[in-house]
Amino acid sequence: MNKITREQIELLIELQQQEAAAAKVESELDGLPAKIAQIVSGLKEFEEAINIKKENLAELKKVYRSYDAEIQVNQGRIKKREEQLRSVTTNKEYQAILKEIDEIKKASSRIEDETIECLDKIDAAENEVKEKEKEYLVEEKEVNQQKTVFEADADSERRALNEFLAQRDGISANIDPELIKQYESIKSYARGIAIVQVKDCICMGCNMNIPPQMYNELHRENEMKTCPHCHRMLYVIQ
Repeated sequence: MNKITREQIELLIELQQQEAAAAKVESELDGLPAKIAQIVSGLKEFEEAINIKKENLAELKKVYRSYDAEIQVNQGRIKKREEQLRSVTTNKEYQAILKEIDEIKKASSRIEDETIECLDKIDAAENEVKEKEKEYLVEEKEVNQQKTVFEADADSERRALNEFLAQRDGISANIDPELIKQYESIKSYARGIAIVQVKDCICMGCNMNIPPQMYNELHRENEMKTCPHCHRMLYVIQ
């Protein structure tokens, strides 16, 4: 095994702590877009609901315009028939035209009733749209406030990350290159944990017992030992 000083062991431990802290911050930063997307998606759903109500309102107005156009047509028909009354020569023709005028007026009356009902629906729909738009403005304000908080937290975390990385680089510079190489190799297959404590002959990395002789040798702090089970670097706290 490689000879090693307590100082080098402590530097490896500190290096791992800084890397773990940096990894945690990086994970939080990686999750930030998803957090923002989640709150923004709620706002988009709100927008879609308002758009649907606006589409319904537009359709009601279209129906209203068709009713109004039909009433105008009927009024024109009535006027035309009334003019015809002046030129009829028989009572039969006169009565026929009067009957047609009456039927047109009845049809117009039904359409007018439907028009009034449609106007009531338009008023209700317009009020719903206005209320939803007010609610949307409140929701939008809350979302923007949340985004501001998230972004401020992200700025703080980026600064912390830069500090962790700078400390990591400073620590690495004081560790023997061969130890760094071994550390990186173990970290690559040991889920990012390269050096672990041993307590009462138990490796805290895999919770397996190490040989008592190895445990005693670790207390001498002059050799780098690795766990026979998980192959992580080992240290003990005196």
